Amino acid sequence: GALADHGVIFFRGQNLTDVSKESALTASLHTRDTGNFSGTYTRATGALAVELRWPLMRTTRGGATQIIEPVAQLVWAPDNAADGIPNEDSVLPEFDEASLFALDRLPGNDAIESGPRLNLGLGFTHIAPSGWSLGFSLGRVFRKDDDGSFSAASGLGGQTSDWLAVMRLQGLDGISLTNRLVLDDNLSVTRGEVRMDVKRERLALATSLVWLKADPTEARTDPVAEVVFDGTYDITPSWTGRFTTRYDVLDERANSAGLSMAYRNECLKVDLSLSRRFTSSTSVQATTDVGLSVELLGFGSSTRPGPARACRG
Repeated sequence: GALADHGVIFFRGQNLTDVSKESALTASLHTRDTGNFSGTYTRATGALAVELRWPLMRTTRGGATQIIEPVAQLVWAPDNAADGIPNEDSVLPEFDEASLFALDRLPGNDAIESGPRLNLGLGFTHIAPSGWSLGFSLGRVFRKDDDGSFSAASGLGGQTSDWLAVMRLQGLDGISLTNRLVLDDNLSVTRGEVRMDVKRERLALATSLVWLKADPTEARTDPVAEVVFDGTYDITPSWTGRFTTRYDVLDERANSAGLSMAYRNECLKVDLSLSRRFTSSTSVQATTDVGLSVELLGFGSSTRPGPARACRG
């Protein structure tokens, strides 16, 4: 089929300094016992973005839908927005498809992403007639100047960021697969994650492999390579069991493991859990925790009620 195209231009303004990162123009911070910076400081800043999306769509002879969408976003923001405020809540930025076109990729309020920049992305999606879909995304950030807000290991440091590459497979017989990579110009992996989810009528499994490059700014002097597993099984309509574990590939040992049993009816949920953290350091000791929680359902709770018994009527 022929490609059908149309362009969409977005003009968007968004403030970068409030708790939600969306609505407030000013932020007031009070610090003490920080040495070089102490007292109350009020910051006001903003950003303006112009975004162009040009999706191209076609339908194949087999009935599948294919979409190619290039995206360009030009962001203007003032320079040097951090103003020397100690950064404690914005040292762990995430570079993924959700934050590629965000006006501020720093998660907290102590630091703000500043300066003019250009965010570019390209996406491809194949949607089969049976419902499963396969998607690819590629993106990069270009800045006028490096404001020093991001470390090299975050993938966002420098005037030009690393490459962000994402692959998603969804809806294939209850299996979902996501592969997310942040690559430098030499195609070395800065950050990477492979995640697979399997959902059946009574069973749900999720496993992922995470790789993080060493980053002293995040107090991570060694690379991180971990396998995470999470499994849930509905034993009966009322009883659910869950098992979780996190394994350190480089150290060849388990970091943590947990087991829980939950009972749920239409009135309440009771959860009994046992967890063990195996790792220890000078400030953190290996611990075993036993937990018991009781949640009343039907009083503003978001938990789905279980099968009805004798609580109502």
